[in-house]
Amino acid sequence: MNKIFFILFVFVFLPLNVECMEIKIGLITSDKDIVIGSSKNATLTNLFTNQIITKLNKQEAYIVENHLGLISLFNKLTNKTTGAFTGPVVLNAEENGFVFCNKKYYRGKLIISANKDLKNITIINNVNLEDYLLSVVPAEMPNHWHKEALKAQTVAARTYALGFLGRRKNKGYDLEATVEDQVYSGILSERNDTTLAVRETKDEILTDEFNRPIIALYHSSGGGYTDSIENLWEKDDVKPSVHIQPRPDYDDDSPHFKWHRKYKVQDINNILSRLGIGEIKEIIIISRTPANRVMKLEIKGTTGNTSLRGEEFRKYLKLPSSKFNFVIKNEDILFAGSGFGHGLGLSQWGSKALAEKGFTYKEILAHYYPETMFLTLTNNVK
Repeated sequence: MNKIFFILFVFVFLPLNVECMEIKIGLITSDKDIVIGSSKNATLTNLFTNQIITKLNKQEAYIVENHLGLISLFNKLTNKTTGAFTGPVVLNAEENGFVFCNKKYYRGKLIISANKDLKNITIINNVNLEDYLLSVVPAEMPNHWHKEALKAQTVAARTYALGFLGRRKNKGYDLEATVEDQVYSGILSERNDTTLAVRETKDEILTDEFNRPIIALYHSSGGGYTDSIENLWEKDDVKPSVHIQPRPDYDDDSPHFKWHRKYKVQDINNILSRLGIGEIKEIIIISRTPANRVMKLEIKGTTGNTSLRGEEFRKYLKLPSSKFNFVIKNEDILFAGSGFGHGLGLSQWGSKALAEKGFTYKEILAHYYPETMFLTLTNNVK
């Protein structure tokens, strides 16, 4: 590993008033059977009328359905249907109980909504932010990694959640439970090491100069160097940020530090057929970022041409990163690249390496998120 240079910033602990430390996570939207219940006795309440619909015994299961825009509840044990309700309907377990949705158990409560399409049901987990992180951190980073790397990941995940709070409000919740935001699997993914990291960094986040949570993006490995938002994403996705800038990465041990992929030309034709330009004749890289990721490329086809951002192209082909070169040999296209993920913000494999070198989680975060302050939240809700 090369010699490491850090620009260290002052870390200050200031109170940041937060109205509510709960977060709404979209678990599932489906027109298939969705089974809900609780590990302890629970209640189902109609929020539209604020009336209790029914009380559930522990492990008692209900199937929820969208019946012409209303919520229908079918008891699997009694074979009886209750409802239909305008809703939303809330499932709340007794103290220390867990709610479940399709065999996955969660902390907090479930909110059930009938979509306006008259066929889908959406299940939302309303959960305390710190409890949410108990599942997210081990889902995003191996729990056996160095403690300081786990703590850096925790602060990044907490900051991401607050920085993107309400990102999916058009769907009725804050964040997805998938890689579209942060992977969240409920109590199934919780581990002791990562729970300790959450506890030891309780309420700690990164903010900008105005005490606002930054957009704390992170990825698996940067392939030697991370990048900036403005180089890779459209302005409509995320505003340019002084906190997400090119930084040296130390991810040499990542299994994706160097990677290779081979495609048949015909396979790429099939994948890119939705672009409507016929069979691919030529792919030309137009521009790269200073960290050598593809910013823009042009694709020439038999019936037209189009241009794509490098990130779009890599997602079409499911390439590990947009830091790549390629050559065409006969009927094959050979890609050679480095890194895994979008390359923005904290590098998880780089964090691991720095932690193993003796750097603290604060120093790791200062490296990957320049010009940030380190704040502790205080919840003044009474």
